[in-house]
Amino acid sequence: MVRTASGPEERQASWWSSAPGAEAVFAGVVIVALAFLVAMPGSGDSYGQSGGGAGVLFIFPILAGMSVPVLLGLGLLHAVVFTRPALALARRTGRGAAAVAWLLAASAASALVAWCAGAPYGAALAWIAGIGVPPLLVAHLALRRGTRPGAVVARASVATPVLVLVALATVSGMSDAGAFDTYEPPSPERAAYVGEWHGEGDEVIRLYEGGEAAVERVKTSGFGGNGTSCTGTGTWTARAEEPRYGTRAGVDIDVPGCSRWGKTWEVSGTAARPELFQWIGDPDSGDLQLLHRSGAAAAAHPHG
Repeated sequence: MVRTASGPEERQASWWSSAPGAEAVFAGVVIVALAFLVAMPGSGDSYGQSGGGAGVLFIFPILAGMSVPVLLGLGLLHAVVFTRPALALARRTGRGAAAVAWLLAASAASALVAWCAGAPYGAALAWIAGIGVPPLLVAHLALRRGTRPGAVVARASVATPVLVLVALATVSGMSDAGAFDTYEPPSPERAAYVGEWHGEGDEVIRLYEGGEAAVERVKTSGFGGNGTSCTGTGTWTARAEEPRYGTRAGVDIDVPGCSRWGKTWEVSGTAARPELFQWIGDPDSGDLQLLHRSGAAAAAHPHG
């Protein structure tokens, strides 16, 4: 960073003009970073819940627009803590390095707060310092060139949606190129389902080679289930994945004696350690029911 100008105009600049447009630049940087993070595919299993996909292109701009006043308020706080003191220190000392030193020191202190809240210190420091760089650089250049705050805000307002589209296009292109290590669920053979499947509690599903099934204390998944559980016997069939409909491989378990029984279970985990899951309750806010295969089912028929 070069030395900051200190002419008469700058010395008499208003409080807002002492860091022209820093608040708007901060808001824009946060929006672009969030767009990148939202579009980034996860490396773990989402258990059938969509990560947003193309819907992000429609939903994200609306949410971002609604959050602009909040982000501008946070930007004002950010400028008070980071940008304005850094530029004031650079003017007083006549050294641009002083602004960098303030930014790093303030970021280190803020990252310590995030670390106390449970965040990794190194990642928090990188994010806080990285987000603080663009407002500082833009405000510094605006001061040197005598750019009015309103002009900086206008340019930031135009640049932000353009950079959001660039971020989304970049993530999409990288995904198509296979740059991300995304999760792929297994597609087991029928024999891999035969055995005992246990949940986190005392839920048990036994799938037998002959197609019989025994269910013990497994929660029902239909609407209005009210936490009831199912214990009974029935039949099961393996189901292949259907990529056209986004359906995973899994099993269908029919238990005639159970009301609101969700017969469809999908596969998760890995080929070596498969899991069966389904969502219980409201699909939008339900609970994940996860079963792990613990061994082969007894050879005896479930009816004895």
